[in-house]
Amino acid sequence: MRKLFLSAAVIASMLFVSCETGDTLLEEEPQGNISSDQIDEVIREYPEKALSILAGAEAGNVNYMYDFNTNGAGDHDDFGYKAILTGLDHMTNDLIMVDNHWFNVFYNYQGREVQNSRGTRMIWNFEYKVIYNMNTVLESLLTFENPDADVLALKGRALAVRANAYMDLIRTFAVGEEGVPYYSKGDEEVEHLARMATSDVWGRIIDDLEDAYSYLEGYGRSSKQMVDDQVVAGMLARAYMFTENYPKAAQYANIARAGYSPMSADAEANYSLFDGFQFIGNPNWMWGADITGATSSVYASFFSHMDNTNDGYAGLLNVYRVADKRLYDQIPDSDIRKNWFLDADSAATYGFPPYAHLKFRDDTFFEGDYLYMRADEFYLTEAEALAYINEDDARDLLDEFVQTRDTLFSAQGLAGQDLLNEIRFQRRLELWGEGGEWWEMKRHGEALNRDYEDSNHPRWGRFNYPADSEKFWFEIPQDELNGNPEVSNP
Repeated sequence: MRKLFLSAAVIASMLFVSCETGDTLLEEEPQGNISSDQIDEVIREYPEKALSILAGAEAGNVNYMYDFNTNGAGDHDDFGYKAILTGLDHMTNDLIMVDNHWFNVFYNYQGREVQNSRGTRMIWNFEYKVIYNMNTVLESLLTFENPDADVLALKGRALAVRANAYMDLIRTFAVGEEGVPYYSKGDEEVEHLARMATSDVWGRIIDDLEDAYSYLEGYGRSSKQMVDDQVVAGMLARAYMFTENYPKAAQYANIARAGYSPMSADAEANYSLFDGFQFIGNPNWMWGADITGATSSVYASFFSHMDNTNDGYAGLLNVYRVADKRLYDQIPDSDIRKNWFLDADSAATYGFPPYAHLKFRDDTFFEGDYLYMRADEFYLTEAEALAYINEDDARDLLDEFVQTRDTLFSAQGLAGQDLLNEIRFQRRLELWGEGGEWWEMKRHGEALNRDYEDSNHPRWGRFNYPADSEKFWFEIPQDELNGNPEVSNP
């Protein structure tokens, strides 16, 4: 019997059905271990409840996205999807941790090369559990013979979340054409225990996202914790950039940002570039997690590690996060985003190291919300894609966006690689610390270069690895190797 490990929210939704109908589902199995066969049985017996049950499963996965201890080891750098995004950002040139503490396996590049490292286990286990949960929803949806808009929307969200998990895995673990194991349920059932070819996995990701977009187009959502059609468009833009389909990337990036305005540069505005990036209500945010006192994991949380000013690991234990001095030195004085970081004199005044950031700040007791995607990313994605298609359009769009941060900026004299370099710099600056930069380094074939003259990286983190180094792919964890003889590490 297939077992599905669900979060408390899913169990609660099933418990509601159980109490109301007299079904004894939870009396037959320990709470937390609910089989797909039992879900199917309830759907068959109580079809009028089916959609609420499966929506509860989706809601449970939303909660799992920010659950503490997804790896089961109690590590304080393990708090769901945001932990993965943050950990991988620690593997870049631009984000520095000044002391050896949580997330050190990422910053020190131990997370990828040790098969039993908590870093590699955390990512692998998290993403495949998301895939398993979404496969269960998709398989159960086959029960609906004449799906209406609500059913198709739920299917679209499950397809999108599954595809996003595979996109994370393929960008992290793939080595050339050696991809990752692939499992799907629903319209097509696939169990590919060996490493599926990377190009084949990308094809399946894009197919799922295209289907998800068609199911969700024009369909509303109850909160930003759920994906909608524009979030799926953003995922498609990312996928098409990685697979170098620039016309499609430009198309979907434009769809993703439609109706959104760039974040305000007014520090006095309710939501702006200086609000601490802590509010899911920010109109520029597209997808995130609404963290409350009931759902906060306190010290094992994003702001505990990334807010230099609070009483978490960063602020209380002085495990500060700072910017690479080369990035800081590139920021024009006319660019308002330079105020995200403290120059050497200002940092000393407040007791911080040079280039310490003030970008992420939580004014509550670790209840700051988690950002997964915001619209400003897709101005830059569209501009980059356009740079390969029509440089005039790329320059105009880059001006439109960057001039909201730097009124003196102009891209009109840039062309070719210079234009691409400027877009790349703008992305590194705009999205600093938000996740995705390590994947961008891999996409662009950029080397890790931390050991340079006057480097402000700590000596224990000064690594230089060429772009084709094996350091840029994660090894499949030992537990998977033990349980799946069809996979191996190159």
